[in-house]
Amino acid sequence: MNKIESLPKVINVNGECYQPRIYLTAWNNWCISYRNICDTKDHLCSVCVEPNNEPRKIEDTIGYLNEHIGNAKTLDDSIDMIAEYVKKYEN
Repeated sequence: MNKIESLPKVINVNGECYQPRIYLTAWNNWCISYRNICDTKDHLCSVCVEPNNEPRKIEDTIGYLNEHIGNAKTLDDSIDMIAEYVKKYEN
């Protein structure tokens, strides 16, 4: 099994459904995000793969410009960070 397959396929938060998305950023970096299925501008959290930057947890970005957007050195590290963050929403 690939690590990405361990992530929840849907997370329900306050009556809204979020699903994982993987895409390339404007800086050509991979990013994993949980996006609202009805409003693609609404996201629960994201983690970008930025091998040249120090990792930053999602929780550490709350209150800043790129709120709920963390970064990690590898895709597997990004998946781990997302998995850890979304555990609180699994129920």
